[in-house]
Amino acid sequence: MTLNRLTVVAAVALLAGVAANAQDRYFGLHFDFHASPGRCKAIGSTLTESDIQEICDLYKPDFIQVDSKGHPGWSSYPTEYGDEVPGIVGNPMETWRKVTKRNGVQLYAHHSGVYDALYCQKHPEEAAKNAEGKPSDCMTRTNGSYVDDKLIPVVKELAGRYGLDGVWIDGDCWGAQMDFDPRTVAAFEKETGINLNGVLPENEDFSYYKEYANYIRKLYRDYLKHYTDEIHAEYPDFKVISNWAYTEHMPGPVTAGNECISGDLDWRNSIMWGRYSGRSAVMQGLPWDMMAWSFRNVQGQVHKTPVQLMQEGASIISLGGGFQFYVCQDANGAPNMKVLRKLAPTAEFFHARREWTFGGHPRKQVAVLMETEQRLSEPGAGIYTRAGYHRLIGLISILCDAGQSVSLISERELANAGEYPVIIVPDLLQKLQDSTWERLQAYAEAGGSVLLTGPATKAFYGYDAVEEPTAFKVGKGTVAVYPWERSSSYIDARKCEDRKSLSDFLLTLYDPEVRLVSATGLVEIVDFEKDGRMMVQLVNVNGNHYDEKSLTEDFIPPVLDVVLKVRLDKRPKAVYQQPDGKKLKFRWNDGCCEFTVPRVDIHSTVVFE
Repeated sequence: MTLNRLTVVAAVALLAGVAANAQDRYFGLHFDFHASPGRCKAIGSTLTESDIQEICDLYKPDFIQVDSKGHPGWSSYPTEYGDEVPGIVGNPMETWRKVTKRNGVQLYAHHSGVYDALYCQKHPEEAAKNAEGKPSDCMTRTNGSYVDDKLIPVVKELAGRYGLDGVWIDGDCWGAQMDFDPRTVAAFEKETGINLNGVLPENEDFSYYKEYANYIRKLYRDYLKHYTDEIHAEYPDFKVISNWAYTEHMPGPVTAGNECISGDLDWRNSIMWGRYSGRSAVMQGLPWDMMAWSFRNVQGQVHKTPVQLMQEGASIISLGGGFQFYVCQDANGAPNMKVLRKLAPTAEFFHARREWTFGGHPRKQVAVLMETEQRLSEPGAGIYTRAGYHRLIGLISILCDAGQSVSLISERELANAGEYPVIIVPDLLQKLQDSTWERLQAYAEAGGSVLLTGPATKAFYGYDAVEEPTAFKVGKGTVAVYPWERSSSYIDARKCEDRKSLSDFLLTLYDPEVRLVSATGLVEIVDFEKDGRMMVQLVNVNGNHYDEKSLTEDFIPPVLDVVLKVRLDKRPKAVYQQPDGKKLKFRWNDGCCEFTVPRVDIHSTVVFE
């Protein structure tokens, strides 16, 4: 990859400031290996300062996350409060901290939360219980002794004795389970006044399932707030991040002191997941990042190529977030240097783009409604899991592939609905809450456009007879109906006709600030703002990332001749394609800047001077 002088200067300035701004989590690496005695011996025996130094030199990361305790429940470093794997050689955590601190790199622990098989084995009475009273093999009770007995003391040790910058709690919200321990059932009955009469609501067919599931969710939120508050009371600058908390896995307002939102993307199609999860993280208004796996779990671990990770990361940084990727540590805790050397070209790619992406946010154009009640009522959704995502993730993917700048919006944000020209309601599982529907009606009457999609949604709101895309005047605005549900099937069987049909109808409802006129190939567009400046993020989404049978690829066809029409407040002095510093020719006509981006290899930012 060739860098021009402008990019080099920006990169040098950026790297010099890594140590100075220790709050940033823009680009990082994640290591873990879920240590256990049966699989791991002599942990630390081959870990060297020189390997960690090489990682710092190759990647210049803002942060590194390294294993402390995985789901089996065993600690992979010397600890006074946990259960360390026998036979640890030296002190691996001290070695990681020594070298990262010397290089101004933040160090976080990868630490399993609710998911702790060893604690459940030692204390079955503190494991979550199913309806038959059988304790879980691996998931702890969030209202039991585990959090104070093990989790908090070990994390405080990482903050105090080891001087880490933070912890990334894995296996937490998505590990929480329905718990029918008699103590939990009694507490539910006392708090809610509901008498279950010994009939436990173990699935959606039972009475009070919803009430009980929401109570278990409340217990998890209380648990998260408790350990966060306890840790911050003693170590206020220590960063506590719970994997997937306050994302689409766990929708709702932020109620604990998490400084950052983070999650690890599904390895099967990280671009598709990144689009969806990134947009759910943006909604919360906190710093955020997402992690891609560097490998696919097919035929063992098949590692991706640098260009695949660049493309996956581009879907995240184009939304203003940070990006990290995951490389497994060896069974003795050493980093896999062979893989890390192979993937090193990613560092230059991401560092060059920081100035034009990190800390920005999408501007408000098309919004897709993600209502909490709908998300938590999806079949198989459990407490806080990834299940039941197809309607929303497919809809986001159709719109992104069609070149529409799209965001997610929660019911809480509908107070500011007027800032969006269009709000799309996905095919519903049940009627929206009355207050949510009333807000959407008021938004349409005031001049907005509500687009109802899918057969269930149109039936819920009296549009059963609509068989073709149709718009209806409501007050000063519009309620439109797109009668088909094409989003779920798009994940597994994409049709260009589905993209064109929905996008063409959407464009009859609003005039986008950034309009994709034409392009050769698929380009994702984000109407973007950073430091008060409007920009346009362009992500090349060609390639085989939807295909689970395509494990690796070293060439992604570029997107060519991207013709854009952008509304601006005034005529720009110049238009640049960054980070290359390439000046683009443009035409100014009636408040619109029209230009062509000749080529997008993976990611570019259009900047107006």
